[in-house]
Amino acid sequence: MNIKCLLAAITLLGLSCVVTAQKPLLCYYGSWAHYRSGRGQFTVDNIDPWLCTHVIYSFVGINEDGTIAILDYWLDVDLGNMRRFNDLKYTNPSLRTLVAVGGYSVGSEIFSRVAASADLRWRFAESARDFCFQYGFDGIDMDWEYPGQRGGDPYNDRANFVLMLDALRQVLSASGLMLTAAVGAPQNIAEISYDIPGISQHLDYINLMTYDYNGAWDSVTGHNAPLFEGPSDGTDFQRTLNVHHSVMYWLSQGAPASKLILGIPIYGRTFTLQDSGNYWLRAGSSGPGVAGSYTQESGSLAYFEICPYFTRKWVRHWEDNQKIAFGVTGNQWIGYDDVDMTWIKCGYVHEHGLAGAMVWSLEQDDFHGYCGSVNPIMSTIRQCFS
Repeated sequence: MNIKCLLAAITLLGLSCVVTAQKPLLCYYGSWAHYRSGRGQFTVDNIDPWLCTHVIYSFVGINEDGTIAILDYWLDVDLGNMRRFNDLKYTNPSLRTLVAVGGYSVGSEIFSRVAASADLRWRFAESARDFCFQYGFDGIDMDWEYPGQRGGDPYNDRANFVLMLDALRQVLSASGLMLTAAVGAPQNIAEISYDIPGISQHLDYINLMTYDYNGAWDSVTGHNAPLFEGPSDGTDFQRTLNVHHSVMYWLSQGAPASKLILGIPIYGRTFTLQDSGNYWLRAGSSGPGVAGSYTQESGSLAYFEICPYFTRKWVRHWEDNQKIAFGVTGNQWIGYDDVDMTWIKCGYVHEHGLAGAMVWSLEQDDFHGYCGSVNPIMSTIRQCFS
C-alpha cells in the first residue's frame, strides 16, 4: 500500500491501513461524453487501461421481451465504441470489462415487468450472455434504479430482483462471466428495494452508490458524499445521509464486506445560496447551481470543471467531523470529493475490510490534467490500493 494512504488514514481518521493484495477499482464510463464539446469530450481513447481493474460501459437498456436494448446504436455499434472499449484488453490483458444495464433514465417499470415473469427473466439472462459474447464484455452490471420504486411494483420487486439475479448468475457463471450490481446505498432506499442477503449470494461485487446523499432537490445545502454525520445534521434522517451509515447498514443486513465496493464520486453537487453570507452546511438554497460549460447540467459539476475554479475564485472550506470539502463563490456552493477526501475514503475501505472502490465516472476526472496531474482522483485510489 502506498505510504500516503497510511499517513492519510492515520492522520485524518485515526485508522490503520493494513497492507493487502491489490484491491479492485471498478470505473464506470458514461459513453455520452463522446458528444461533449472541446476539452469536455471524452472518448474511449481517453481511458487509461492501467488505472482500473474493471471498466463498466454505461449504459444499455432492456426491451419489453427481456432482451438487451442498445440505446445509442450509432455510437455503440456503427462507430465501434463498444468494440474499441473492449479492445482495451489488448493493451492490458488483466483488465475486465462489463456493460451496465439500466441507469437512472431507464427507470424501474420495464425492469419490474421483466423480473415478474420467469420466462422473461431467463430470456433476459440468455440475452445478457449472448450480448457479452457478441461485443466482448466479461460480464453484466445490473443498474435497476430502484426495485419497488420509481414506477416499479412496491410489493413484489424486492423478491423478484433476487429471482432475476439468480437467473443471471446461473447463465453467466456457466459461461465464465461476471455479475455485479449498482445499488442505492442509503438506508431509506435499500430497505425498500433490496433483500440484501438474497442479492448478495448472486453477485460478485455490490457497487454501493455512496453519493447523491444531498443535492439541489433539497432546500438546504449538503455535501454530495459525506463520510460521516456532522453537527449540522439536525434530524434523524439527515444523520443517515452519509457513507458510514450506509456501509454499516448494508453490513448489518448481511452484505459480506468482501463483496462491498465503495462508490466515490468524481463530481460535485451544487446549490445557489439564498443568502451568500450564509454559506455553511444546511444553509438555505434557492435551487441548483449554475450548469458547467461542458457537462451542462444544473446542480452538478464534473471534477475537471470544479478544480480550475479553486485557482481563480472558489474558496475551499473543510468540515472535519464529516471529512468533507466544499467550495463557495458568491451565491454558488458546491460539495465535492477532492484528492484529500479520496485518500480518507481509501483508508476507510481498508479499515473496514471492504472489497474495493468504484468511481462514477471516468470521464469526469481531470483527464487532461489541466489542474495538475492527469486523472488525480482515480490515480489516488489506484496508488492507495497498489
